[in-house]
Amino acid sequence: MKDADAIKAKKKNASILLENSRMCPFKWMKNLYLCFYCDQQFTDPAILRHHNSLYHESQSLVQIKVALSRLKKHELVKADISNMSCKLCISEIYSLEDLKKHLIEKHSANLDINSQDGVLPFKISKNNFPCAICDEKFDEFKTLNHHMNTHYQNFICEQCGSGFITPDRLRTHAFSHETGAFACEICDKVFRSMNAKNEHYATVHKKVKRHRCPYCPETFRNYFQRNKHISTIHGMKLKEFKCSLCPKVFTSSGKIGVHVRTVHLKMKRHACDVCEWKFYSKSELKEHMVRHGGERKFQCNICKKAYARKYTLREHMRIHENDRRFVCTICGGSFVQKCSLKHHVKVNHASVKTDEFQNLLS
Repeated sequence: MKDADAIKAKKKNASILLENSRMCPFKWMKNLYLCFYCDQQFTDPAILRHHNSLYHESQSLVQIKVALSRLKKHELVKADISNMSCKLCISEIYSLEDLKKHLIEKHSANLDINSQDGVLPFKISKNNFPCAICDEKFDEFKTLNHHMNTHYQNFICEQCGSGFITPDRLRTHAFSHETGAFACEICDKVFRSMNAKNEHYATVHKKVKRHRCPYCPETFRNYFQRNKHISTIHGMKLKEFKCSLCPKVFTSSGKIGVHVRTVHLKMKRHACDVCEWKFYSKSELKEHMVRHGGERKFQCNICKKAYARKYTLREHMRIHENDRRFVCTICGGSFVQKCSLKHHVKVNHASVKTDEFQNLLS
């Protein structure tokens, strides 16, 4: 019911925003922009905006709701917000948040301030595709549309943590984790599509920072680093999603969904074909399958020890590099592995009962 209520509130917000502002809703298909109400096709967003103001300026709330009902369950309505002026008083508005605030304070609109808007914002022209949220620029609408997943992470991939606007986009992304024909030239990962490989190369190897702070020029590699920066540096309160079953709080609805399924519902949907073990995610199952295969293909080039997992080899290499990253905060002793630090604490500082060490030993 909570999911249904959230969807209902999101659609209600979208209908009120569309009814009372001059934003231009649209659909997109194969490089064509379609009118949200009559499906007429355009190649230039400017002509679509003109068509919308000419023929659909006075759409009734009922007509808007009918158009919204044709969207998929979790789909947001794409809207060009180049002109977002208020229809009720002709005030100029420049952001969705300002529009919501204006309609609530000046016109007593029945908007749910805590719900998503149900609107995916764009400011586009025929040959110009900047992001309306972070101003990053793209060569085509298709890549801009994909980029919007970074700002609306409603559904989270359990395998890599990437977020997506809708479950359909998440399902499409999931194919990138299956074996395919597109191998990364830097590491041993293989992808089903060139786009998936390029995305992996940009984020993992080139460490491209695609997430820009809306309050300063700082950029970040992922959505979560950006949110932490906004909270700590700019003091802005981020939207929170509270678990109804425990005190945990999350910064995205997708994360809370994963939390509820794994922690409270204990949904282990990935079963091992060899034994009776089941796992919450594909990545956990993949790690487990190494036990059955027994192949140790990752070898240390210094001492020739071999490991089944690349991660374990990386952990091992810290021994040769004398990377003592785990430091005891009581006596200053440093250790290569976390398990060594835990053992040290138990043996030498057993009388210390700080919360920090209780967490360390858990």
